Amino acid sequence: MADKKFRRLSSCSIALSFVLLVTPSLAFGQHDASCFDGTAAVNHALGENPVNLPAGVGSFHLSNLGAAGLTVHYARPPSFSSSSQILLVIPGAGRNSDAWIDAACASDTLVAALGYPEEHYDFAAYNMGGTISNLQFDNPSFSRVSETATTITLDDADIRFDVVANPSDWLFGDFDRVFEYLVHITGSEAETYDIFGHSAGGQILHRFAIFAPQSRARVIIAANSGFYTFPDLSQALPTGLQGAGLSEADLSQGFGAQLVLMMGALDNDDQAGGTLLHTPHIDRSQGRGRLDRGLRFFEHSRDEAERIEAAFNWQIQVIDGIGHNYRAMSAAAADYLMNLTD
Repeated sequence: MADKKFRRLSSCSIALSFVLLVTPSLAFGQHDASCFDGTAAVNHALGENPVNLPAGVGSFHLSNLGAAGLTVHYARPPSFSSSSQILLVIPGAGRNSDAWIDAACASDTLVAALGYPEEHYDFAAYNMGGTISNLQFDNPSFSRVSETATTITLDDADIRFDVVANPSDWLFGDFDRVFEYLVHITGSEAETYDIFGHSAGGQILHRFAIFAPQSRARVIIAANSGFYTFPDLSQALPTGLQGAGLSEADLSQGFGAQLVLMMGALDNDDQAGGTLLHTPHIDRSQGRGRLDRGLRFFEHSRDEAERIEAAFNWQIQVIDGIGHNYRAMSAAAADYLMNLTD
C-alpha cells in the first residue's frame, strides 16, 4: 500500500478532502454550567506559555509543541484542586469541545482541548498521528451521502505515503507534554491524565495506545473511529504496523493500556455522519461501517494479545441509540469516567 517514491499532495489537499480535520477555533464558549455562572474569570486569553491558569474558561498557546505550536482551550472549575483529575480532549472533524464543560463542573475536572492548526496537520499528521507523511490519494471519488456525511472511495494501490519510523516525530508525545505543563501551572499533584477523542480524535487515540504505550495516560477513550490501524506486525501501514519499528514487546505493553473503544450502535453506515474512507482492503478486512470496524478491531486485537500471551486490558463500549454524535458520545464518556474506580 505504501510507495516510497511518489510526489507530495499538491492541488488536492488531503486536509480539505477530509472535510477539515481540525477546526480553526475549538474555544469553550459561555455555557449554562452552574459552576461558571456569574464568574468573572471566563474567556481568558492567556497568550503564549502562561505561568498560571485561572478558574473559568479560556485559551493559551504552547509555542514549542507540534509543527507550529498548538492552542489549548481549557475549562477549570473553581472547585478544581491539586488532587483533581485532568482530562485532555482531542477533537474530531468540525467539532468543538464545549460538550465537556458540564462534566468539568460535575467532577471538578480540568478539561483541556488541544487545537492543532489545520494548515499544518493533514490526515497523515493528525488522524494517523504523524506515523506517515507525504500522503497522496490518487483518483479518489468523493460522495456527499447526507447533509453531514461524506465518503471517499479509491483503490488501495492509489494510497501512497512515507512511513515515519522516528517516535519523536509522531504526534503522541504532545499529550504527556501538555499534561505536564498543566500540572506545572496549576500546582496539580496528578500523576496521570484521562484522554478522550471522537471521530478523527478517536483514530488518533487508538493509535496512541499502540504507538505510545509508555505514556502517562490513565484511561484512553477512542470514540467512533472511522478506520483503524490493527496491532498486526504482518500488515503494512496504515491498516497494520509493518515497517513502523514496533515489536511484540511494544504490542504487549500497548495491550496493557486502559483503552476504551466507545462506539455508537447507530454509527454503522455511510449516512451516519462524518467522513468514511472506503477501499477494497479496508472494507473487506475491517467492515464498511464504524461499528463493524470497531468490533473487528477489538476482536483482532484480543486475538493478537492471546497469541503473544500478553495481558489484554482494552474494553469495548457500544452505546445504544447513538450514532456519529459528538455531544452524545462525550456525555457517555463523561459518565464512564465519573463512575470509574481506581
